[in-house]
Amino acid sequence: ELTKISKKNGLKLVVDNTFTPMIFSPHLLGADVVIHSLTKFINGKNDCVGGVICSSDEFIDSLIDVHSGTAMLLGPVLDTLRSSSIRKNLFTLHIRMKKHSENAMYLAKKMKEKGLRVRYPGLPDHSQHKTFKKMMNKDYGFGGILTLDMETIDNAGKLMTTMQDDGVGYLAVSLGYFKTLFSNSGTSTSSEVPIETQKEMGLSPGLIRMSIGLDQDIEMTWNKIENCLNKI
Repeated sequence: ELTKISKKNGLKLVVDNTFTPMIFSPHLLGADVVIHSLTKFINGKNDCVGGVICSSDEFIDSLIDVHSGTAMLLGPVLDTLRSSSIRKNLFTLHIRMKKHSENAMYLAKKMKEKGLRVRYPGLPDHSQHKTFKKMMNKDYGFGGILTLDMETIDNAGKLMTTMQDDGVGYLAVSLGYFKTLFSNSGTSTSSEVPIETQKEMGLSPGLIRMSIGLDQDIEMTWNKIENCLNKI
């Protein structure tokens, strides 16, 4: 639908595919420009800050035009060392995305079975599950991001602190790392949004965003999470 609207009105459709590299191919679905934060899943190590713009040769050439190109004038160019490092990590991206998705699905199902308020697009009761399935590249799963609603900031804080102390992962606002990361959205990535607006958006004060890591023994990870839940 967005593609139809943009084409009809002579606009470029820009899609941020940071959360779902390999899983979605926006350019095949009609996007004119696709952007990624290289810092997240693509690099996978949280050791650099970078981004990328993918589009037609004509559009990219306009960005780097020596006289009027935005990229040329503002100078957002990665150094060669970081560029080389990220390029090397691209060779394992397809393997990593499969594992992120596999682990996230496992944990989402376990949380659901326990009666927790979990949201993950791979679960059939997710409002966008069917839409996601129609657009996804099926070999790579439903992604590595899920949310767990602990209802209150206090509960969320206690659980995240306990999970970090017990070795589940790290309390951090990034994502796409090989270790599991978690943060309370209302007090971190959405902290600039007024409380009343957060309520209107349906953003629970106890919402935890989890970027699921590449743990080989995901059953052990779940056991740790379950123990943490029991402690609070």
